Amino acid sequence: MKRLLIYLLFHLALQAHSQQVFQLATPMLKYESAFFKDSTSFSIQFNQPGAEVRYTLNGKEPTVNDLLYSKPVKITKQTLVKVKAFGKNFLPSATAEIEFVKDGKAIAGMEFSKPHEQYSSSKKDILFDNAGGSLQFRNGTWLGYNIDTVEVLIHLQKQEQINTVLVDLLQDEGSWIFLPQQIQLYYYDEQQKVFVQAADEQQLFEQQVPRRTVSKKVTVKRKVKTNKLKLVLLPVKPIPDWHTGKGNHAWLFIDEIKVY
Repeated sequence: MKRLLIYLLFHLALQAHSQQVFQLATPMLKYESAFFKDSTSFSIQFNQPGAEVRYTLNGKEPTVNDLLYSKPVKITKQTLVKVKAFGKNFLPSATAEIEFVKDGKAIAGMEFSKPHEQYSSSKKDILFDNAGGSLQFRNGTWLGYNIDTVEVLIHLQKQEQINTVLVDLLQDEGSWIFLPQQIQLYYYDEQQKVFVQAADEQQLFEQQVPRRTVSKKVTVKRKVKTNKLKLVLLPVKPIPDWHTGKGNHAWLFIDEIKVY
């Protein structure tokens, strides 16, 4: 009986101790936009006595041995930033992250399919104005679609060698916003006077993920030199069976396109 009592007291004490270990709040990344021309910077908002924030600039998960945040950090190239808080007697926070994207080749203009009236814009440079990367799809930087096919015609300022086209997309299945199931890239052939397919990327959706922005890269499979490109994005239809909205048409949101 005495042994049983000691055993119960020990486990009650252990349980009480474990309940006192809390996870730190996730640090908040502050920045003007995820896109920039020459340079940009980010700061971190976090206030917990006895805790500190560590970050990486190489896309790796932060540890207690990584860079210690103390002041705004300057960014001059495409960089995946990850941030995490650590503290004695606390569980580490969840990781906050943002990918900063540097401007590509000079764009003269874009023409695109008409978005839904609730998620549209009168700005002609809405898809290349370096304003984007926010998770808030109602903030005016996103174009939202619930149609079968979305096309974007890209006019470059001059003939350029093309390697990659980057499309910044929102993934938020909880709001019925999916990445496109397929992205096709075409370039304009001046000799034939037609658009020729240069790349075709497909995406599978097996489960819901936390809301995030995704910079989807479409890589050209051959040497291409042109001043005109066409992107064709095919939204998910129907929504997969694992989702509560199964059978319905998914939404597609775009906020920036870059050419490299």
